[in-house]
Amino acid sequence: MIYQELLYSRSLSKDYRWMIVPPKVSPESLKALNKLYNLYDKYKSIFSKASVLPLYCLNYPEMTFLVSCGKSNYKDKDGRDIYCLQGISVAHEYRRHFWFILPWILAHYDTKDTLNIWRNIDFSHADDIVRRVSGDCFFKLDQLDESIAELTKAQKPAPGKLSIHEPAYIPFNKEGLQELSHLLASACHECVDFAFGVTPEMTKMFGFKIIAETGGLSKRKNTRNVTADSISSHTSDYGHTMAIQEPPDDPIARFDPKKKGDVYQMNIVRGSGASRILGQLLPRFLSLFKIDKKHKQSRSSGQ
Repeated sequence: MIYQELLYSRSLSKDYRWMIVPPKVSPESLKALNKLYNLYDKYKSIFSKASVLPLYCLNYPEMTFLVSCGKSNYKDKDGRDIYCLQGISVAHEYRRHFWFILPWILAHYDTKDTLNIWRNIDFSHADDIVRRVSGDCFFKLDQLDESIAELTKAQKPAPGKLSIHEPAYIPFNKEGLQELSHLLASACHECVDFAFGVTPEMTKMFGFKIIAETGGLSKRKNTRNVTADSISSHTSDYGHTMAIQEPPDDPIARFDPKKKGDVYQMNIVRGSGASRILGQLLPRFLSLFKIDKKHKQSRSSGQ
C-alpha cells in the first residue's frame, strides 16, 4: 500500500508552517488540518497530562489523513518546545487497504515511528523546508512483525456496531486505544472519522464518528460546578453567608489614634451578627456607666 507523509511544525528559527505536504492535496484539506492543530494548540496543556498522544483520522474526497499532534524532540532557538501535527495520508484508491492495515498501526502506536515524520528530517536544515512534496512510502505486509490476520483474530468481539446517527464514546487512555481498534473492526471496512483525544470544541468543528474526550477539561468544569454547589450548600445550611475574614491588624496601626475609628467602623460593618450587636450596645453601656459615675460623684460632693 502506498502512502505519503505530512508535517506541520516549526523549526529552529521559523514559525509554524507546512513543511511536508502530500501531492494532490486540496487547500480545503490543509485548512481543516490547520484548524485541527490550532484547536490542539489551544488545549495542549490538557493533552500533555494524558498518558497517550492524540490521534485523528479525517476522510476527504481525495485522501484519508491519519495524524497525531504533540511535542517533538526539538526546541527552537529560544529554548521553547516545538510541537507539530504529523502523520500520513492515503489516496482514495488505497483507502480500503489502509483500513485493513490500521489495526496494526494502532497496535504499534507507542513503539513504532510510522507517524513520526520528524525522524527523517535533519533538524539543522529544517529552516529551509517549506511545503516539500512528500514522496511515496510503502507498507509491505510481508515485512510486518505480526500478521494482520493474526491481529484480527486476536481482537475481542466488538462491543457493538457503529451507529449511523450517534457517535461512539471511548476513554482517552491505553485501554481506549484497544477499544478503538475493536470499533474500527466493526465498521465494515468503511473509513470513518475518529478522534482519539478531543475537546468539546473540536467535536463541534468536525464530524467525528468515534470520540475519546480528554478528561482534564471535564474535571476542571466539574470542579467549578462543585465549588458553586458547595458555596450554595453552605448558604442554605447556615442561613447566612460566611463572614469575611479580616486581614490581621497592623501592630503599629493599632496604637495610631487616627486609625482607631476606621478599624472600629470596619469591624462593625464586616463582622458577624453578634459583633454588630455588641458594637452597637457597647457604646451605650459605656455612656450609661459614665453617667452613673458622674451622678455618684455629684452626690458625694453635695454631701
